[in-house]
Amino acid sequence: MSAAPDAGRAGWMEWLERRLALGELFSFLTHFGVVPVAVDPSRPLPDTLADLKTRPVPRLVAWPWVLGPLAAVLFALEVVTGVLLAYYYEPTPESAWTSVRTIVRDLPLGGLFHQLHVWGAYALTGVIALRLVRLFWDGAWRAPREVAWWSAVALAWLCLQSDFTGRLLVWDAESYWTVVRGMEVVFALPVVGPVLAFLLGGHTVSDDVLIRFYVLHLMVLPVAIAAGLYVTFATLRRLGPTPARGRAAPTTSWRDHLFAMTNLTLLAFAALVTLAVLAPWRFLEAADPYATPAGARPPWYMLAPWLLFDRLPMPAWIPGLVLLAIAFGVLLLPLWLRPKDAAGERRARAAGLALVGLWLALTVTGAVLGGR
Repeated sequence: MSAAPDAGRAGWMEWLERRLALGELFSFLTHFGVVPVAVDPSRPLPDTLADLKTRPVPRLVAWPWVLGPLAAVLFALEVVTGVLLAYYYEPTPESAWTSVRTIVRDLPLGGLFHQLHVWGAYALTGVIALRLVRLFWDGAWRAPREVAWWSAVALAWLCLQSDFTGRLLVWDAESYWTVVRGMEVVFALPVVGPVLAFLLGGHTVSDDVLIRFYVLHLMVLPVAIAAGLYVTFATLRRLGPTPARGRAAPTTSWRDHLFAMTNLTLLAFAALVTLAVLAPWRFLEAADPYATPAGARPPWYMLAPWLLFDRLPMPAWIPGLVLLAIAFGVLLLPLWLRPKDAAGERRARAAGLALVGLWLALTVTGAVLGGR
């Protein structure tokens, strides 16, 4: 009884294979965590699927390897909710806040999708940052995983930029002045600050800045993040998952991997819905560029440099130069940090944790002082 459906399925798949090269298309799509092992793009798709049924694959939905697939899932949810919100958003200072109010208040499920998008951005940023710390701790910056490290650093930076540009689009009092304070930090950086001010259209938040942020948030940054995820999973398929403290990732079947990825997606969606319902993000009154609200401060991930710029009695270019040195030092870590023994690796881990701890301490201090 099952021979006829199988024959029919093979028939239409063979018809598509001759016209579309399904094997190559499947190989490209599987670079986003669907298949965590390399596949031959020149093989017909039915042969590839038959081979995957009997081939062991790394079990990525397990700690700490789950951070990569979770980032891909959260990014996919951000894309879906972002596209739905973009249908009704108007990127002008006169209409931005009104269009968001319409989405939140008047559209069916509009408020829910807006909350999912906001909390999804927070979750994605946190997962990417945690994954970067995990890769550093497990030495993923060493050869031959330099590209994996660079892609992880790039993803962290891109996610922060996506969160930052998205804040301005709401155009309420809190988001507007959060971006203003954040841009003050960015523009204080030597060399980089003036270049970014020129590219964004000036030092003040205007309609030019809003439309540039809209283009970056809706098109440029999502494509760049997708490219970073592609490189991440392409490296994983070629070299295998990064061992966790010397322990290799366990293996499973491809069918179980797909089942686990489905469960991960459902759990992530359920968690975001729970946050959206129990802790909804505040949507305040429209921004007034001429009235600074009390306690205006940059986003949480900029509180540490903002504290240095705002409180230290020295020219802004000095802490700015230190921040740039740290940023480029983290990016170029594989080129200059090469411990020769286990003791050197322990010292490198301790220094990295100390830097993260200092950043967190400055962030908490900035949050406390920023409210005064």
